[in-house]
Parts: sequence; C-alpha cells; structure tokens
Amino acid sequence: MKRSSVLKKTLVLTLAVAMVISCAACGKKKSKSKETTAETSDSSAETTPIVSIPDTSATTTLMDYGVSIAPNDEPITWTEEEFEAKVMYVKITSGYLKIRKGPDTKYEQVGTLTAGMQVIVVAKTSNNWFKLEDGYYVSGDYISLTP
Repeated sequence: MKRSSVLKKTLVLTLAVAMVISCAACGKKKSKSKETTAETSDSSAETTPIVSIPDTSATTTLMDYGVSIAPNDEPITWTEEEFEAKVMYVKITSGYLKIRKGPDTKYEQVGTLTAGMQVIVVAKTSNNWFKLEDGYYVSGDYISLTP
C-alpha cells in the first residue's frame, strides 16, 4: 500500500512541476510575441503593404486593402451601366470572393475579398458583375447593399 501511495504522490508532483514549467514557458513566448507584434504593427504602418505584387510600372492600391497591383489593362469589350459610386458588402458564407480583370470567370484573378468587406462599386454589367472603383470586377451574386 505504501509503495503505491508514494508512486501516486511522485506522479502528481511530476505532473505539477511539468505544468508549472509549461505555463512559465508559454508566458515568456506570449510576452515576446506581443512585443514582436507591436513592433511589426508599427513598422508595417510605415513600410510597404503586407502582400504585394512586383512593381511593373504605375501601380494602384486595390481598394485600400494594402495590395499594390498594376492598373487594369483589360480592354473593355462589354457594356456596363455607370452610376454614382456606392458602398456594397461582400456576402459569402465561406472562402473568398475573387476580384477579376473583367466581368466573367474567364478573366484573370487579381485579388480576393472576405465576407463582410466593403467595396465601392461604380458600374454594373449586363451579366450582373460590378465594376469596382479601381477598375476591377466582382460577381454581383456575392455582394449586396446591406452588411
């Protein structure tokens, strides 16, 4: 009986020591991580965007989401109805909404948006795609006037 009692106490003590060491190690990593995050936040505000595409010539910032891309060079071969710029919201349940050079899935993808993001639209095509203020397009099936 005594031997099993000593074994149980030793096991409990070993687990307690391991837990204390783990907590101490995690605490150090968290504080170090917080410092790094603060430094990164400060420096990223002063430097280039987090994600960028190599600079070719003149660039634009895609809807102020921090992604620098070249202006849309796709020639317009479709009809679109222009209107006063208005804010719309991305309505998707999972994944990303693709931003494309033209109003169809056959055009090159240049970026993505996530659920709830705001976009500023300036025109609508006959096949229900919206032109963003930056000259790129998103499917009208996945954006709405309400958040």
